Amino acid sequence: MTTSSAYLDAVGRDLWAREVFTFIPDRDLPPPPDTITPGSGPRVAFAGFPSDFSLAFLLRLLQLDVQPVGIITSPGAHPAILGDNALSRIADHLGIPLIRAWRINDEHSRFELDELGLEAVVMASFDQIVGPRALALPRHGWLNVHPSLLPAYRGPEPVYWAIADGAPVTGISMHKAAPKVDSGPILAQARVPILPDDTAGTLTRRLVEAGMGLLPEAVDGLLHASPGIPVDMATSSYRTTIGHRSLDEATSAEEAERMVRAGAPNMLPWVMRDGRAAYVRAARVANGNAQDGVPVLHFPAGDLLLLETMDTCGCHHNTNDCAHRRSRTVTGR
Repeated sequence: MTTSSAYLDAVGRDLWAREVFTFIPDRDLPPPPDTITPGSGPRVAFAGFPSDFSLAFLLRLLQLDVQPVGIITSPGAHPAILGDNALSRIADHLGIPLIRAWRINDEHSRFELDELGLEAVVMASFDQIVGPRALALPRHGWLNVHPSLLPAYRGPEPVYWAIADGAPVTGISMHKAAPKVDSGPILAQARVPILPDDTAGTLTRRLVEAGMGLLPEAVDGLLHASPGIPVDMATSSYRTTIGHRSLDEATSAEEAERMVRAGAPNMLPWVMRDGRAAYVRAARVANGNAQDGVPVLHFPAGDLLLLETMDTCGCHHNTNDCAHRRSRTVTGR
C-alpha cells in the first residue's frame, strides 16, 4: 500500500509548478494538518535534503508500495536543516523520525539507523560518504540517485560540470551505493539532452522528471537483489565541488556564458565591478551587438553581456563577500 494524503498531493503540485529545480536545501512547507498512517510494504528510509531535487524523489518514493519508516538528513549543509523544513514537515505528517545525522558513519548514527529495521535506504542528494558499516545496515543496501550518466561526472556537482563543459547530453542514474563514490552497479538510467539555453535549474527539473519513471524499477531491483550493470571505473570521470567561480577563469565568452548557466540558481559566478563582487544570474555572448547600459566583459575572441547581476551571492550566506567565493584574487578586464 502506498502513502498518500491531500497534504502530500498539494506539496507535489506546488513543486511541479516550478520551472526551475534547485539543490539549495532551504525549502519549507506549511505545517501538516494531521498525522497519517504510512503505507505498508518493505521498511524503507529516505536520505536527502529539503531541496527541490530531494523532495521530488521523496514524494515519488511515497507513491511506491513501501513503508517509509524514517528520513535522514545532514544538518551541516544548511542552517534551515536544524529547524522546521520540508523534510521535517513530511516526517511529522507521516509520524516517522527525522534523523539529523551530523556524521552518518558514527556509532550513534548507525544505532539510530539500525533501530529502524530497514530493508533499504533511498538517497537523493546527500553530502556525506556512507561507509561500509552504515551501507550494510539495511538488508538490501542503499539506492543512490545521481544526476549524470554514470560513469561520467561522478562526484558532487554533475549538473554544473555537464553544462560548464559544454556536454551535449547528460542523464540520471540510480545505482546501488558502494563505499567508493558513485561506483555501485546501475539499476536504472536515462539520457537527457542539454539544451543550448539550459541553466542548472532547468536541466535539474528535466533530470528529475526523467527520474520519476525510473525510481520504481530501481527500488524493485534493489529489493530483489538485481545485479545491475557494473560501472566501468576505467572510463569514469570525477569532478569536484564548486563555489562561486570568478568569470575571470574563463578563456572565452562562450565558456563564461556556460559558467553563468551552470551556476544558476545554485552557485552564481562573479566578477569585480567598482571594487565589489557582482554575482551574475544571466549573460549572453554579444556577437558584436552591444546594449546600452549593459555591462560587458571583454575576451580575446568576443564579449559577454552581463544581463542580470546581484550584489549578494544568492546562496544561503546572502552576502557580498561570500565564503563560497572560490578565489579572492582576480585579474581585471
